[in-house]
Amino acid sequence: MRFPRPLAALAGLVAILACAAAPRASAAAAASPTPSPKPKKVIVLVEARGSAPELERFVPRFLSNASDRGLGAIVDARLSGAHLADVGAAGEAGTEFRKAWPADVYLGILLAPCGIRRREGRIYDRQSNVVSGAPVRVEQVVVTYDASCSVSVSVVGAPGAAAKIIDVTGRNGSSEVSSADTEAEAQAAEDAAERAVKKLVSAVR
Repeated sequence: MRFPRPLAALAGLVAILACAAAPRASAAAAASPTPSPKPKKVIVLVEARGSAPELERFVPRFLSNASDRGLGAIVDARLSGAHLADVGAAGEAGTEFRKAWPADVYLGILLAPCGIRRREGRIYDRQSNVVSGAPVRVEQVVVTYDASCSVSVSVVGAPGAAAKIIDVTGRNGSSEVSSADTEAEAQAAEDAAERAVKKLVSAVR
């Protein structure tokens, strides 16, 4: 009469125990609750003040960038005509606004006048004369503009609580633009919006 070898018998026993334990492990994993994602805070933009051309470029970039960075859709309540100072204070005006626009965080934006500097430079090159073919020195004037926009974003939570202030300065990425249509300032305003959102993400956590 033959008996199974000790090693073969041990291997068979391990396999049987593994099969028996697998359903229990699966059942335990299925029973453990999946952690729900942390709900996003509701944010309301109460007011935004500043020069119209730059502010029109700042606010849309600020709102879209906030959504892209996970803050969700910020509610735009600027047409309500309310002021953040009233919303932050413990009073009737703030209470009424909070009832109409319930949120966890309220924002106010102040865009200071953008500054712009004109720079003029000269580039010299040598080209051949079309008629004689002789080398001719050619001068080209290059005008560039450097703009900067400073912005303060006030963050208010509970009534009566001190507001958090976010200060940033944006600059235009491309200096070779015209100052007549304020494109340099507009680019600086958009850059300031992106910088402000980066700090806002940390402020509202």
